[in-house]
Amino acid sequence: MSKQNLQVSVAIERDPEDVIRFIADHRNRMKYLQSLKGVSNIQGDPGQVTKSWDWKWDLLGHEFTGTAKTIHYVPGRRYSFATEGGIKSQFTYNAEPEGTGTKLTVDVEAEIPAELAGTEGLDQLLAGAQQKGQQSLQKLKSLLEPS
Repeated sequence: MSKQNLQVSVAIERDPEDVIRFIADHRNRMKYLQSLKGVSNIQGDPGQVTKSWDWKWDLLGHEFTGTAKTIHYVPGRRYSFATEGGIKSQFTYNAEPEGTGTKLTVDVEAEIPAELAGTEGLDQLLAGAQQKGQQSLQKLKSLLEPS
């Protein structure tokens, strides 16, 4: 399996503590992550480091499932989780104060599942992941900024 890295960022007119709190709460994930198709079996409270859950994700038209756990949580600064199962990955959300709001940077490291290794046009599809990630952050921004 090959590893892929993705980094996207966005400025959000909201306090960094509010941004990280919103992201760490699983009830909000499907509101902005387009490829996330389900979250279940949530163990623990939002933001709790020992928290774990089951997930369902669409990657390039293929559905994958697995488990995840929070690996790092610093209120207002960082939230990170790792996934196992159909896709092995790590998502890290870093929030920095910027003006009156927050600069949010998301780093994703993921292993491409063996089932997709031979997919025709895989490189072009993966190139579109950057755009999809930026769209997810724009959706997050619209959810967090006051109307």
